[in-house]
Amino acid sequence: MSQYRAPAPDLAPRRGAVTSVPARPGVRSPLGALRARVGAVTSGQAQDSGQILLLSIAYGVLALLLVTAVVSASSVHIERKRLWALADQAALEAADAVDSSAFYGSGTRPDPRTADGALVPLSTVSVRTAVDEHLARSPGAQRLTGVQVMDVGTDGRTVHVTLGALARPPLLSWVTGSWSEGITLRVTSSARAG
Repeated sequence: MSQYRAPAPDLAPRRGAVTSVPARPGVRSPLGALRARVGAVTSGQAQDSGQILLLSIAYGVLALLLVTAVVSASSVHIERKRLWALADQAALEAADAVDSSAFYGSGTRPDPRTADGALVPLSTVSVRTAVDEHLARSPGAQRLTGVQVMDVGTDGRTVHVTLGALARPPLLSWVTGSWSEGITLRVTSSARAG
């Protein structure tokens, strides 16, 4: 039976291989510096340990501030849309308001052949009264903060209603802090009688 023998290891350094060179006092070899750095990283003594945690916290805070800004802007936009819908409803209600004195006062029938003769003109008083009554009974006006009639006007056929309200951002941070008193909203809507 033959015995297997492993070949003798080649102890000669290969070409390009890093060999340890005896270090001179005070001078560190590149391999020694690399070993020290790897040892520091694996033992948790690296100089940049904990910086990833700080970076993660900073990104988390930035994300929260961005969320507060987006939620607040969306809330103000929705409040504006509600106010606009309320102004549309008030303008439609005012366009249907008939001035009683113009309707009952003349006693003569208007000439149906002319466009202006077939319509009862709207008065500023009847339009303003219709808008105020609509806002008093509208549930949409109750949901908004500080709804007020800014302007109501008519040219006899078309009604223009301008409403104002105050929108408050729901989430306050230093990003939205300058609007903590509220944001004034103003919308104008018009409707035509006929």
